[in-house]
Amino acid sequence: MGRKTTIEILVSLAKEGAHLDDLKLSLSWLASRLNVSRQTAARRLLELEDQGMIKRTLGPRGQRVRITPAGLAALRLMHRELEAIFGLKPRSFKLAGRVISGVGEGSYYMSKRGYREQFERELGFDPYPGTLDIKLDKTSLELKAVLMQLPGRQVEGFRTSERTFGKVKFFPAKLKDKKAALILPLRSHCADVVELIAPKKLRESLKLKDGDVVQVEVMV
Repeated sequence: MGRKTTIEILVSLAKEGAHLDDLKLSLSWLASRLNVSRQTAARRLLELEDQGMIKRTLGPRGQRVRITPAGLAALRLMHRELEAIFGLKPRSFKLAGRVISGVGEGSYYMSKRGYREQFERELGFDPYPGTLDIKLDKTSLELKAVLMQLPGRQVEGFRTSERTFGKVKFFPAKLKDKKAALILPLRSHCADVVELIAPKKLRESLKLKDGDVVQVEVMV
């Protein structure tokens, strides 16, 4: 399915409220909106479901559809691109969540010279060898999905005698008045967690503890 068709269907569903709640969907209605047959409309819904853009629930009275965080991310990305086309300034994103303790991976990775030297060149500061981990709230999970689709900036992977280290995407950021960067390791498995790096240990400089609610401004 082409992107135009994907966005067209998502917009149609969102206009009916499928981004907020389950929508009782008529194939005849969707076929009419897309100017296609019922069979084609059904096939495109299946394709969207396979892509993770919608979630469908089938029942004796028909089907209900809801746009997933991935589908919302696609809509937000299109909104951003339209802003750029029409000369509007792109906005920063604000992600909210609670401070949590990591498992030490941030310290391990950020102690590697291959990463720290690249980040210093890209960001203008030598990052503290550790990260601040933030568990995102529900709304911010959708925004993280958008960030994962945006190009952002990137430091390259490298190899040591121990192992191979992967690429890391990042965005300049601020936490309160502190300069930082939000990093998105391309091999990360924690969908609801983001990590921040900064010149100094953010927990100490901002007197943060586990459970504190914070808001990160991410420049895109």
